[in-house]
Amino acid sequence: MPESILRVANLKSEAELEIVRDALDEIGADYEHVDSDPENSYPQTAYFDVSSDLADNIENKLDKLSEEHGFEAEIFW
Repeated sequence: MPESILRVANLKSEAELEIVRDALDEIGADYEHVDSDPENSYPQTAYFDVSSDLADNIENKLDKLSEEHGFEAEIFW
């Protein structure tokens, strides 16, 4: 299964990072949180390996959440 990178920028708290994880779980995505920059403070950018077969679903879900929470989500193929 091909992998893509999901980049979520401007996360302001651990709670917002958890919102992203919950959304990925809700979609049923196979993912792994691979990095955050900076690692131990906020705001931060989080990077996830995600399965490419659900990339469109992930993008649609996170577009809605981005509008609500002010973070920026982008998938790199």
